[in-house]
Amino acid sequence: MTLEELHAKVREWDQQHTGVAIASSHYEAILNQLYYHAAKEWRVYLPAEHPDSNSNYMERLATWIGNLADETDQKLLLEYALYISFFSHDDFAALYRTALNREITRWVVTQVGASLEPRGGQALHLLVHQQMHQQTWFCPITDSMDINEFYKVNHLTGVSHRPGFATLQMLAERAAILDPALASNVIHYMANPSLDPTNSLPPLERLVLLEDVVGSGSQCLAAVRWAVANLGKPVLFVPLILCPNGVEALRAEEQQSNGRLSVRPVIELRRCDLLGPERQGHPGWPITEDVEDLANRCALRASVGMEMFGYKNTGCSLATFSNTPDNTLPIVHNKPQTGSWEPLFPRVYRD
Repeated sequence: MTLEELHAKVREWDQQHTGVAIASSHYEAILNQLYYHAAKEWRVYLPAEHPDSNSNYMERLATWIGNLADETDQKLLLEYALYISFFSHDDFAALYRTALNREITRWVVTQVGASLEPRGGQALHLLVHQQMHQQTWFCPITDSMDINEFYKVNHLTGVSHRPGFATLQMLAERAAILDPALASNVIHYMANPSLDPTNSLPPLERLVLLEDVVGSGSQCLAAVRWAVANLGKPVLFVPLILCPNGVEALRAEEQQSNGRLSVRPVIELRRCDLLGPERQGHPGWPITEDVEDLANRCALRASVGMEMFGYKNTGCSLATFSNTPDNTLPIVHNKPQTGSWEPLFPRVYRD
């Protein structure tokens, strides 16, 4: 379906929507909202910038809706498009700032035992600033989390190396040749981040691990556990966006850590935000059950070799400017190697 054909259908649907000669603007209003977001927040979606893709969201929308022949299903996809949460580059800059200024600052204050009474406001500010900028290590779990931008947005300096801890944990515990000395080397680096015994820097007293989107938590837990078990420092894990199953798994891990691990998400999704089995019967959107039925009917076309509600059937409806998580419904992001399904937000897979 072309964009022009979608416009024609929308005009026809609105006239049918009222049952009278004068059309309502129900579907046109949805289309206009999508146009607004496409020109503003959704303008850049990195996987669609590839020459093999279409960078124009509205044209991708028309093609996506054109996957289906039934007009009731087409209307439903148009409505569903407005429920998909898109996190732009600007949104992530705001998430980075919120993570530092709200979750991380509070945790560091607790860690250093800072109090307004004996020090006063200015002294407290200087102490926390020094602890965060010189003695707190901010690292990603995986390369999905852009740690370089996190440092720049928050004007953090002082630590040159910011390794992905999923990679460290894999090299230490799962590689063909295990490296039991790796943890010792990380501990040595934290003791003096300059690595120059003649020019010591203040030791890194705590570790903050960050990840952009966390679904079930299964892909992060091993790295978090390795850091908590081996480094001998307090660890804070900050998922920028955390799904309900991840909440449960990480809270359980936190409780078992004897105070060595804290988990502070910036945005915590609710079960009513999900589709499929992980919604667990919670009331959702007005179109929730219809979209679930559609995902089921489209599974043979859009979800080949995948769970129909995304990784571990998490049932998310979100995309970010840099990619779409695999725990979002495949009807949104997947382009099977065989078949004709065209996604709205084509995903680039890691493997």
